[in-house]
Amino acid sequence: MKCHANSPSFSRDVAKRTKRSRRAYVMCSPKNGFVEIRLESRLEQSVAQALELDPRVRAYCTQPFTVDLNSGAFLAKKPSPQLVNAAFYTPDFVVELDDLQVVVEVKPRVFVQEHQKLFARVRSVLLKKGVRFVVVCEDSFPGHYLRNAQLFLQYRTQASDALPRWAAQLQTRASVDLFGSVSDVLVGLEPKNYYLAAGALLGVIKFDLSRHLFERMDFCLEPAFGALTMFEVIRYEP
Repeated sequence: MKCHANSPSFSRDVAKRTKRSRRAYVMCSPKNGFVEIRLESRLEQSVAQALELDPRVRAYCTQPFTVDLNSGAFLAKKPSPQLVNAAFYTPDFVVELDDLQVVVEVKPRVFVQEHQKLFARVRSVLLKKGVRFVVVCEDSFPGHYLRNAQLFLQYRTQASDALPRWAAQLQTRASVDLFGSVSDVLVGLEPKNYYLAAGALLGVIKFDLSRHLFERMDFCLEPAFGALTMFEVIRYEP
């Protein structure tokens, strides 16, 4: 994928990792204007997918700056080579909520447990700048959420123009008719997965993304009344 002209800048280019054996990940971000988002791991990719679907998130970017943990300064680029006793931190994500900026660090559970002191230091420095800091690991995504997020994002990316048209077929129905099994609620609508995706993404219907797999369509639905809380899985509280 080529960089879009509006792709956000980054402090550290994670897609150029010639000295490391692990692959880098690149995805398209509809929420940020269909620009390229560069990621270091499968877990970071999962977080990006969750951010895309989270209605509380206005925008986000990856590796946007580096923090000097000694001075508290925000740097556009990570200094190299590092000075003696220098301590720098580059966030995985910076997330823009309605009235809040949150730095999100994404690491495996074991790493988080082993680096509590580092994260405490980072949190202290960022809070002095008025920026909230949260750590996300694999435990942040219960049950089937990640698989469902992956599927829903495909509809958001590839069928965004058609979603309102599909959802409109459900919006004309009475709320009482939106309670029941997938087959009952979507009776007369084919293919059902299109209407299910559109209805959920546009807040017409909902189901528990942790308990049920979208692709099975063997669960019950209920009206969402315009809410998209089913996609709110990341906790932004410190």
